[in-house]
Amino acid sequence: MRSFQKHLTKVDVKKQMAIPSGFREHLPRYEGGRTMSLLVRDVSGNHWENFGYYIRRKGKDYPKPVFQRNWRKYARAKSLKPGDKIIFRVEENATNGAPRYTIAAQRKIMILGTIVVWTGEI
Repeated sequence: MRSFQKHLTKVDVKKQMAIPSGFREHLPRYEGGRTMSLLVRDVSGNHWENFGYYIRRKGKDYPKPVFQRNWRKYARAKSLKPGDKIIFRVEENATNGAPRYTIAAQRKIMILGTIVVWTGEI
């Protein structure tokens, strides 16, 4: 199982979520020019179709993958805020070996400026 964790920024929450560049090898091969759609399941069992995955370019040496489209729908449904944490996983489907994408969102609980605990799925 491959995964990444990310503390969300304002841009991640409002527009598109930047994906760590090194994680790109665990996503479908991007052919360029169009947004690819992924079916993502959250840990509550809800399916989020059409997570738009694409690589934005700022010149030839800056390929940066991002989630768009239904990522924003997910962020709104979960009331995500900057500082919340996302855990994104790619697992192998036991039935046919195809990749299965899952996502979880967590919110931090702070007391007197110290993180006490991360909540479970939002």
